[in-house]
Amino acid sequence: MASNHQPGVAQPHTTQSGIMLNAGRGAAWGSMSLAVGFAALFAVALLLRVNPVAFDYPLARAVNQLALGSEAAGRLAVAVTYPAVQGVAIVSLAWGCWFSRTDPVWRGRIVRGAAAAIVASVLAHFVQDLLPPLVKPIFDSRLHIRAPGALGDIDVLRATSNPGSSSFPSERATLYAGLAIAIFAASRGIGLIALGCTAGVEAARIYLGLHEPSDILGSFFLAATAVWLVEAATRRAFGGLVMNWERRSPAAFYGAAFAASYGLATAFEDLRALAALLLHAA
Repeated sequence: MASNHQPGVAQPHTTQSGIMLNAGRGAAWGSMSLAVGFAALFAVALLLRVNPVAFDYPLARAVNQLALGSEAAGRLAVAVTYPAVQGVAIVSLAWGCWFSRTDPVWRGRIVRGAAAAIVASVLAHFVQDLLPPLVKPIFDSRLHIRAPGALGDIDVLRATSNPGSSSFPSERATLYAGLAIAIFAASRGIGLIALGCTAGVEAARIYLGLHEPSDILGSFFLAATAVWLVEAATRRAFGGLVMNWERRSPAAFYGAAFAASYGLATAFEDLRALAALLLHAA
């Protein structure tokens, strides 16, 4: 007797699910490969920073000669590196990216990237503690460069800017580089603007002698490592939880997002100052 069962009816759905699963695995492996590659580049940047004679010092001296030759350019660099400028620009671009599409999967990627950027900034802090002090160029006695006039008196800077603190990797540069990379992963056009803004501000810091070139390279590589590692490890899980929250309780979600945006725009300086005050009081 001929059977009425048609074995091919469920095949398209099964095939489609298999294709999606394989695509997801392929994307995860691709993200992990990128994370490993950027981690290797971070290690290279660390080696360059620990041994600055061949790379950092020649560039720092050449840039310093340029900075000393133009007072106007120095003042422009100081304005560009004003703390709130970079934070507000990158966070605004992140929100522009968010509202450019309403796809929850796509928005979840931005959420994961923002979380990865914060994690990367925390990692940068711990890396600074683990390494010997790698001071800023203007405070490096071995480098013998002069601080640009736009920064003010060097003795005042030494008294107010914690000259012994390590600058590799930069917590601020790592945070905003991670956020810019996350934006780029979601939207190439807006992401290129975000990356350009971040690179421009950090280049101005190198110009002023506030960072060695390898400080910024290491910060970008650490940020990229964290973003792609989180992308590979969590995929849709973490972003999906946040997007479910946004859908079920938009008032609470956007209230929390506003607070988080303020923290990101200020590099959590107020929160860190409060934590330091409480720890000191304890």
